[in-house]
Amino acid sequence: MPNLRVVYDNAADRATLGASSTAGALPVTNLCTQLKSQVWRATGTSATLTATWPTPELVACVVLPFCNLTSGATMRVRGYTIAGDAVPAFDTGVQPACPYAPLGLFGWGTQSLGCNAFAFGGGTYAVAWFAHAAVEQIVIDLADPGNAAGYIEASRLVAGAYWSPTTNAAWNPKLAVEDSTTNTRNDAGDLITDRGTKYRTLAVSLSWMPPVDRDQFMSILRGSGFARPIFVSLFPESADPLQEQQYQIWGKLSDLGSLGHDFVANYTGSISIQEA
Repeated sequence: MPNLRVVYDNAADRATLGASSTAGALPVTNLCTQLKSQVWRATGTSATLTATWPTPELVACVVLPFCNLTSGATMRVRGYTIAGDAVPAFDTGVQPACPYAPLGLFGWGTQSLGCNAFAFGGGTYAVAWFAHAAVEQIVIDLADPGNAAGYIEASRLVAGAYWSPTTNAAWNPKLAVEDSTTNTRNDAGDLITDRGTKYRTLAVSLSWMPPVDRDQFMSILRGSGFARPIFVSLFPESADPLQEQQYQIWGKLSDLGSLGHDFVANYTGSISIQEA
């Protein structure tokens, strides 16, 4: 069973981003904002993104949380030790970006809602995992020829190294959908709905952590706090792609939990995160 993975330092925020195409006033720099409604959009159903750093950054995954890619979309990630190298240090090859994309299938009449649905449970996550490598540039090729919208769009780019505990998370994760909608009954007896937004929450418990995991866990809590978003995947590279899609989340800690010291050289903790 794959181990929990946490990306708590998004190197993409320090990169200079580029895109092969941009539709209108939806630039690639929108991939670095904290707002789901601000997206980068390509002019067609295939595009290439680049992220370039002045010095090598350690990366092991690329994530596009809240995008309109469908289950037929593909992604290829190449990393270059030195920006401009002719031969990549790694190449994932063409692979499914999000084999099951149930969260991206919302529609309205004959038109796709796209980013308009991101605040109401829409959108999906495209993910590529690979071995850790120090690179100055990554190149991301996206293709989704069957996308009915006629274009690719995404609200965020995440790229970085991940932490994975020695012992996997306990088998009691709590995945939930929160809905801020409120219902009130008026004097005529009608139930009036004030439509609110929806988002997911994920809570996982970590047990049997050795001292090295204890230190890393506390670094994540201190460094991220409530302000800094992180990416958590409970079943990375799972044989069940839908399971991986459901139990991964980009968001912020909703509580800082606590670190328990059960007995000598054994520690326990928990992570609770709400979708950004």
